[in-house]
Amino acid sequence: MSFLSLVRTEVVVNKRRILVVGAGSAGRYAARQAGRLGAEVVLASPPPFGGLCILSGCMPSKALLRPAHVYHFIKTGLSDLGLSLDTSSLRADIPAMVSMKDSMIQEMADSAHQSIIHDSAIRFVPEPVRFLSKDSAQIGQEVLHFDRAVIATGSTPRIPAIPGISPDWRWTSDDVLVCRELPKSVIVMGAGPIGLELGQYLAMLGVAVEVVEILHPWNRSIDKRIGEGYIEAVRKSGLPIHLGLAVQKFDTLKGRAILHATTREGEARRFEADRVLFATGRRAAVEGLDLEAAQVKMTPSGAISVDPYLRTSNPHIFAAGDVTGHLPVLNLATYHGEMAGKNAVLEHPLLVEERPVPISIFTEPEFARVGITEWEARTRAIPVMTGYLPFSDLGRAIVNRQTEGALKIVAHSTTREILGAEMFGAGAADLIHLMGVAIALGATVDSYQRILHIHPTMAEIVRYVIDEMTGAL
Repeated sequence: MSFLSLVRTEVVVNKRRILVVGAGSAGRYAARQAGRLGAEVVLASPPPFGGLCILSGCMPSKALLRPAHVYHFIKTGLSDLGLSLDTSSLRADIPAMVSMKDSMIQEMADSAHQSIIHDSAIRFVPEPVRFLSKDSAQIGQEVLHFDRAVIATGSTPRIPAIPGISPDWRWTSDDVLVCRELPKSVIVMGAGPIGLELGQYLAMLGVAVEVVEILHPWNRSIDKRIGEGYIEAVRKSGLPIHLGLAVQKFDTLKGRAILHATTREGEARRFEADRVLFATGRRAAVEGLDLEAAQVKMTPSGAISVDPYLRTSNPHIFAAGDVTGHLPVLNLATYHGEMAGKNAVLEHPLLVEERPVPISIFTEPEFARVGITEWEARTRAIPVMTGYLPFSDLGRAIVNRQTEGALKIVAHSTTREILGAEMFGAGAADLIHLMGVAIALGATVDSYQRILHIHPTMAEIVRYVIDEMTGAL
């Protein structure tokens, strides 16, 4: 008899009632996993159904970025391919783009909703949840007593405490994604994934955008050539990015925002715009849950505190996804949701593995990384060997006229095991999975060197860097 069969037998005999709070990616995965193991699952979440990724995160932003990138390429990139076109009549129909996005997102949300309501192990309740005690909750008009619970309520935009912020011009990513008439100018606060993606979306459609970021360099932990090269490439696409600015305050003049900041050298800088997009991080969405009644504690940064099994301070309540303050990416949220759902059912919970998590920024060009960087390895006293190659040395990138980019690979200098990779360039978000698979399978640079790659492809850049590291070049 398999381990899973044993688990199912135990759960059926001792059937548990599991409450899952939140119908985003982490919540849906938790509910389905608990249901598969024989639990009686109640999934509760107020409308609209779908969670951050589908409704106002990953999918709608990419749905809008795609036409913006195509529009910009037609206007600026055709000549590189020896093509010409009269673009005087080319225009971006923003309402049509947003309608297209809304239709796609509704289909995705409906599909996710159907997958839940047709799961016989799950009862979905479209109502908000408020905990009454460590093992009971109010769901709409119903009081539910549960054996275990999983909190997966996601996150909401974080607005920094900067003097002078006005609701008249304050924007979050939610506002950008539904805007059908773009303003003439926008200040973007923050050069993270949200700020750069939505900043580029606006800039490529003709909005005057200025991105303001306090950090300098952009990301201290990554290779300087990768970080500087990426930011410069995004700047060349038409998105001004100002690093190392300390924000002082905002003023409002004739309905427009005035930002006052200083450089690292103490020079005063002033920016003026119709809107200010705050892409300054997100915070756990726990309002109204009454976590104190549930005996669930928070971290100093405002996330739900969990142990390596995703248990909260209440051992009968687990948490998963953005609400825990872990890396806010869907691939990690779904894995943690699955593990939280499983651990909520099992008598003896399973330790959550620390898996390599690939991350990306879907600008033009893209940025991606997985595993650890050389800087991170050295802070842990791990001896490393590295390889680096720019896209300008890659045949497919040259013929595609997409030479902005580079790849760096980090490996253990003794075991030669691949530890991490970081890159920017065309297709980086897809290419990084080659390195993610190699790391997950414990590949060394020598074992990877045996893999044959199609020529000419963008994926060949991995082989060329590996060849350099193994001395094959």
